[in-house]
Amino acid sequence: MASLLAEGMLATWQLGPGTFTDPQPYLPNKAVLACSNFSLASYTGLRKDLSLSQKNKFSSHSRSGISRKQSVFVVSATAKPLNQLPFWSFINKHGRIQPIKDPNTLASVVAVFYRNRKIQYIGFSKDLRNSLRTLMGRRPELCYFYKVHNLNSFDQELMLSVRQQWISELGFIPPGNSNPTDKVLWEQPATADAISERGRSAAAASKAKTLQQMMRDRGIKEEMIFDPVLLEQGKLNLLPSKDLSPEELAKSAVAQAQAGAKRKNVSVPVPSGGVIEYDIVYEMKFNTNGGWMYDVAVTYEDKETRHRIIVGKIFSEAADMAEDDFLEVVVAFLLHKQIPRHTEGILSQSEFNINYFSMGEVSVRFRDLREWFSKELPEDEWGFVNVESYGAEIDPPPLTGPLELSKHMKSPYSPTL
Repeated sequence: MASLLAEGMLATWQLGPGTFTDPQPYLPNKAVLACSNFSLASYTGLRKDLSLSQKNKFSSHSRSGISRKQSVFVVSATAKPLNQLPFWSFINKHGRIQPIKDPNTLASVVAVFYRNRKIQYIGFSKDLRNSLRTLMGRRPELCYFYKVHNLNSFDQELMLSVRQQWISELGFIPPGNSNPTDKVLWEQPATADAISERGRSAAAASKAKTLQQMMRDRGIKEEMIFDPVLLEQGKLNLLPSKDLSPEELAKSAVAQAQAGAKRKNVSVPVPSGGVIEYDIVYEMKFNTNGGWMYDVAVTYEDKETRHRIIVGKIFSEAADMAEDDFLEVVVAFLLHKQIPRHTEGILSQSEFNINYFSMGEVSVRFRDLREWFSKELPEDEWGFVNVESYGAEIDPPPLTGPLELSKHMKSPYSPTL
């Protein structure tokens, strides 16, 4: 705990493109910077609040006889263990970063997780929504889930205590807090590599487009705009975003509830062990001559993708399953095989078009699909036969010339040797 308190002795705060270094104790350390959007006014007010809180705290301690160390222990004990907190997706079903807002929250301790739910970083925030947006803008490849502990006061000791409690529970320090290179990537604006000073702006703009595309691929639909002032300096940091109004939030909540009513959670056992869990929304389904055509939205590992799938009756009947159930097992199979879920342009022969496919295609391409069903699946919907090679590799060459023809046919016009 002593080492953690020592961190607060030198705090670096981001004030837009510049920084402010303050040697006063009890101010947030660099981790606060990573998840906060502070202004000079809020900094000045915070120092007054912290100064008063420290006086009140020492006064309270002297009256009660409780030591500072005991106080930290008591406060820490009120925080829930990390493993008891729920996972929240960075991106909600509507493509927004929209955490549940508590008007009594003045600060938060946030743990960030990768899609496999391995922890990456623990930081502090006084504006949870914009903090999550900032982290997403810096590390979109790692920001999938988060856990949060909200506080009704901005107390440095309390935040450090909660973080230390989580680290003790984990048994290790997350890489984003322990690795110096990782720490910079989480806590500082991204930088664009450029040889010349003149090229920094262009390089930053190019990198911003790449990051924005990554976020769109993740399913983000709200605006993610990088600070143009920082871009000129070759740095990238998302601008804060104004939150939705109560009316807009209410409308969004209604739409989310309606979408949730259509959403089905699917859990499919994997033959080799474990389960694949995902959400599916049946946006459209209609009968065809030989089965059904579906348009579905699949959410897996915090990513939503849409697919058009053709299910032949021959497959669902052979498996003795309802067509929806059969489709859900096949989708789980493709997710388990980690087939790329977003394809554009012309596909090569080695790529499977997961955006538009039939069960016959899955059956022909992936022979291990049969392991996922207790009954035998048909060899192929269209009666095609799988072969290892075809065409010129196995077809005999055509007969050419009189000598070759004479060996295969008898004719009065055949030449004699």
